[in-house]
Amino acid sequence: MNSYNILKKHFETANLRRIYKENVLLSSATGVDNMSHEIFWRFHDDEMNVVQRKSLNGNYDFNKYKLKLISKGKGKAPREISIPTIRDKIALRATCDFLQEIYQNDLVFNLPQEMVVEVKEAVSSNAYDSYLKFDVANFYPSIVHDKLISRLRGKIRDKRILDLISSAIKSPTVSKPSKSDIDSNCGVPQGLSVSNILAAIYLLNIDKYFSKLDGIKYFRYVDDVLILCASSQTEKISLEIIRRFKHLGLKVYDPKRNPEKSSTGSLGYDEFGYLGYYFQGNVVTARKGSVDNLRESLIAIFTGYKHSQLRNAEFLEWRVNLRITGCIFQNKSKGWMYFFSEITDENLLHELDAFLQKLIVRFNVKVNLKSFVRTYFQIKHYRRETTYIPNFDNYDLEKKIHVLSYYFKKDTSNMTEEEVNYHFNKRIAKQVKDIETDIKDAGY
Repeated sequence: MNSYNILKKHFETANLRRIYKENVLLSSATGVDNMSHEIFWRFHDDEMNVVQRKSLNGNYDFNKYKLKLISKGKGKAPREISIPTIRDKIALRATCDFLQEIYQNDLVFNLPQEMVVEVKEAVSSNAYDSYLKFDVANFYPSIVHDKLISRLRGKIRDKRILDLISSAIKSPTVSKPSKSDIDSNCGVPQGLSVSNILAAIYLLNIDKYFSKLDGIKYFRYVDDVLILCASSQTEKISLEIIRRFKHLGLKVYDPKRNPEKSSTGSLGYDEFGYLGYYFQGNVVTARKGSVDNLRESLIAIFTGYKHSQLRNAEFLEWRVNLRITGCIFQNKSKGWMYFFSEITDENLLHELDAFLQKLIVRFNVKVNLKSFVRTYFQIKHYRRETTYIPNFDNYDLEKKIHVLSYYFKKDTSNMTEEEVNYHFNKRIAKQVKDIETDIKDAGY
C-alpha cells in the first residue's frame, strides 16, 4: 500500500469520528476560535467531511495556534505550547497515526521509565566508565523546515501529504490572532500530537549512527542525549555529536564550555540525572524537584479541602489516593509512582508515607490513605493484575455511576449510558491531567 492510500485509511470519516470521541473530546483547551465542544458537536459531521476532503486534496490550512506559556521554574524561560482548534486537533491526530504507520519499522517510542531500565542495566554492566550528557538548545523551535521535509521525502513522495504536514508546522502560534501574523519558516510547534514524531524523524539518521557505534551506549529522549562510553572516547564523541547536530541547524552545548547545560563524568563516582531520575552510584532515585512537586500537590489537595464549603472527606481521600497510586486510563499508566517505578530508593517512599501521616494530623481529618511503598511493590510485581491501583478502563456502568454520584455529587438518574461514559471520562481525564502535573518538569 502506497503512502497516499495509507493516508486515506486514516482520514476516513469513521476513523476521524473515533479520533474525536477517543482523543479530542476530553480536552477542554480551546484554540484561537474559542470554540467549545458543545458548539462543535452541532455540526461535527460537516467538519469531519471538511477535514477529510481538504487533507486528501492537500489544501487543508491549519488555523493559527493559541499560545500557552508553562513555567519551567525561576530564572527559566517558559515553555511555549501551541493549542490547535478542535478541528485541527482531529486532523493532527490522524496525521500522527499515519506517520506512525509509515515509520513503524524505523522509530521506537520508549516511555521514559523504559529507557531508564536500559540506562540502569548499562550502568551496572560495568562496560563503561564515563558518561556524557548533552542538552540540545531550543530544540523544537530550531528544526529547519526544508531539512525536515527533505527527510520525509525519503518515505513520502506524494506532494499532497507533504503539503498537509507543511501547513501544520508553518501555522504561527499567537497570543491573539492578527492580520499581520506571518507563517513560521522554522521550528515545529510544541504540544501538537504530531510534534514528537516529526522531531524523531528529523533526528532519525543521528540516532541510527550513534546507536550502531561500538563501545558506546546511546540514549536520546526528545532533546536530552546520554552516552555511556570509555573515558578515552569522551572528547571525540563530544565533537562528533556537536558536529552532526550542527549540520541539522541544532546547537548542542559543549560539556567543557557549558558544564551547566551539558556534562561529563565518571560512572560510580559522579552523580548524574536523566529523565527526572538521579543516579548516585548503585542508588537510583527521583530528582529533588520532582519530589517537591509531588509534596506541594498533596498539600494543595488538603488545603483545598480545608477551604471548601462542602468539606467532602470521601472526595479528599479519593483524590489523595489517586495521587499516591496513579491509575490506568485509556490504556496508559498514569501518575508519579508509575513514572518513577524504576527508582531503587525505598527510603524516599517511606519518607513520603510519613509525610502523608503528618498532613492527616496537620489538617485534622480522618481518611484511610494508601501507601507509596505498597504502590511501588504492586507496580513492580503485579502491575496490570493489581486491584490496589484503579484501572478506570475496567469500570463497568455501575462503578462509573458510583464515582460520579459519590465523589463528584453528579446526578446520574436521567443519564443515558453514553452520557454517563462521557461525564465519567471527562472527570477522570481532568484528575489524570492534574496528577500528570507532578512530573511535567521531571526533565524530559
